Amino acid sequence: MGPTTHNSSKEELILEAAEQVFVEKGLSGARMQEIADRAGINKTLLHYYFRTKENIFARILRQVFSTFLQKIDASIPDDAPFPAALRMFIDSFVDYIAGHPKIPMFVMQELSRGGGIVSEVLAATLDRISFPNRFLRLISQEVEAGRLEAVDPAQTVITVLGSCIYYFVAEPIIRAVLSKVQPDLVYDRAAFVARRKEEIFKVIYYGLKKRGSGDAD
Repeated sequence: MGPTTHNSSKEELILEAAEQVFVEKGLSGARMQEIADRAGINKTLLHYYFRTKENIFARILRQVFSTFLQKIDASIPDDAPFPAALRMFIDSFVDYIAGHPKIPMFVMQELSRGGGIVSEVLAATLDRISFPNRFLRLISQEVEAGRLEAVDPAQTVITVLGSCIYYFVAEPIIRAVLSKVQPDLVYDRAAFVARRKEEIFKVIYYGLKKRGSGDAD
């Protein structure tokens, strides 16, 4: 194993340990010593690799956002019509978060402090992703063509994002509500998430679609 490989594996070990600490305690509550202890290294070595916990946090966010957004970007063809693009976006977004359930709370921890690092890292990542601008243009084109109601494209994107994220942030509350309103129903998370994707699409698409403008693809 060469030096580069060794350094890479050590960094990954640190990042895995740091993510656990950040999820549990947030950026403000995390301590470099605890990250070092969980990674099985001394604090001096941790400082050598990253210098500050903010640097570690930003590195993790870059990895999360880059992987997440590139996956969504690659899943939606450039020529996809709006209904198909909307469905593929919702499916990709929800599937990724369902497979990485700690991510929403990890990000929310930083947002509760003002979100400076999240905003900076996300802005830099979005510069390398084409889909957000494509999606905004698609909505504008659909509105101009008379197939969608006259909506603000940016507000519409925010509504889609909020609909996709909410379940994963509020899952304990949702499960408690479901246990009261459907006490005989056995909660199946995978089935619920699959149904959630379909419901998000239907509520958003048919809420935007002008009456008599044709069915979704």
